[in-house]
Amino acid sequence: MQVQGLCNRDLGHRVGIDEHLSQTSSRARVMWAKHLTLAALMVGLSACAGTGGLAVKGANAAEDGSAVQASAVAPASSKFGPTAVGQKAAQFRADFEKLRQNTQTRAAQLETIRNQTVANVNSYHTLVGSIRSRLQMGSTPGNPELLANWSQAQTQLTQIDSDIGTLNQLSAQVSGDAGTSSFLLENIRAAYSLSGALEEDHRQLRLLEDEVNQNAIVIDRALLSLNNEINRQQTYVTTERTSLVQLAADINVGQSYPIAGARRTMAPKTVAAVTPANFADKKPLVVIRFDKPDVAYEPALYQALSKALERRPDATFDLVAVAPKDGNAAAARKEADSVFKSMTNMGLPAERVAMASMASTTAATPEVHIYVH
Repeated sequence: MQVQGLCNRDLGHRVGIDEHLSQTSSRARVMWAKHLTLAALMVGLSACAGTGGLAVKGANAAEDGSAVQASAVAPASSKFGPTAVGQKAAQFRADFEKLRQNTQTRAAQLETIRNQTVANVNSYHTLVGSIRSRLQMGSTPGNPELLANWSQAQTQLTQIDSDIGTLNQLSAQVSGDAGTSSFLLENIRAAYSLSGALEEDHRQLRLLEDEVNQNAIVIDRALLSLNNEINRQQTYVTTERTSLVQLAADINVGQSYPIAGARRTMAPKTVAAVTPANFADKKPLVVIRFDKPDVAYEPALYQALSKALERRPDATFDLVAVAPKDGNAAAARKEADSVFKSMTNMGLPAERVAMASMASTTAATPEVHIYVH
């Protein structure tokens, strides 16, 4: 009510007071802001002085912050470069990749050889089976068709023997890989003790060591499998060679079960003592050198005798046991007896073989020479 009763003079005075207070308040706010700004600048300058200008450098970096960001995320190796241990780890990795590639290649080669051997064995047994079937039913003595099949079977058996040689070569290569693996593993383990390595270098070495160990297991298994395969195939070929000699004798008589007495055990023949001069003007039909155990001479002997009898059906043969000079004559005679037995088992009558023995200055091991006359 009192406000409503104010006079114009009082109202004007009040308005003036309000304006004065408003102006005073505005000036106070401005001055207060200036004081706050000045205080902030003083605090900032004191901070710069305490940190040696770090804030100013940070402000400048804010204008171009790429350098600060790069140094914050760069790996430790970018500061020190590749270490000697790191370089060795890289070289070990390259060597291992070559070794692992070799391991995979050897496994593929082994599989290929196995498939080839299986195919050769199947072909061999097909030929032998057909021959035995014909002989079981009875055939003509020395049937040319059966002889041709027998020759093909011998070729297949020779190919199986060749596969064994390939397996031996592959076994030598895998053995070399095993040696390389052991050498690489030793070098990796030795690298742990080298000075100046980063933690990342040792981590790479540990990973590589595990991979080399795993690959070494694969190599060892492959080598064991190869050795078993070689031994098994060698036993098989040796057995089948003897079977082929028996089969050749069956073909000669035209049946699998020859007539009684056709293969009676022969009494030891009288051996005549001769000298190299007795055969100086003759060329041997067959020379068998017994320079290793289990010499597989029967297939070649059968072919040589067959060709000689084709040219001269009434041919006779001299079987000479040749011993090295100052050597063991009994060993040469023993081998000659085995060859004589093989010849009679092939169907050659014993009375068409004359046995002799002599010493030779050129022979290094026991030999058996066969001459045609």
